[in-house]
Amino acid sequence: MPYISRDDRHLIRPEPIQTLVHDLGRITSSRRKGAVNYVISRIVLGAMEPRSYHSISDAVSVLRDAAAEIERRLMGPREDVAIENNGDLPEYEGLL
Repeated sequence: MPYISRDDRHLIRPEPIQTLVHDLGRITSSRRKGAVNYVISRIVLGAMEPRSYHSISDAVSVLRDAAAEIERRLMGPREDVAIENNGDLPEYEGLL
């Protein structure tokens, strides 16, 4: 979930993001991972201005939180299907 208020979302124009996504889509899939890493690194480092320990920590947190959200929302359901198909590990059974 994007942790930005609805009131602040209008401050970020969608057109540059759409253009960037389109441009990244034009790069071959075998090279796209590096291109996305390049863009994300430039955006995070530019936006977070990592000059102090705290701001560097914030930049790392942004990346971790985004990765965790993608994993939770996109990988989680696929993992659930794999567990149903293959069975769970006994160590996990009954923990939740």
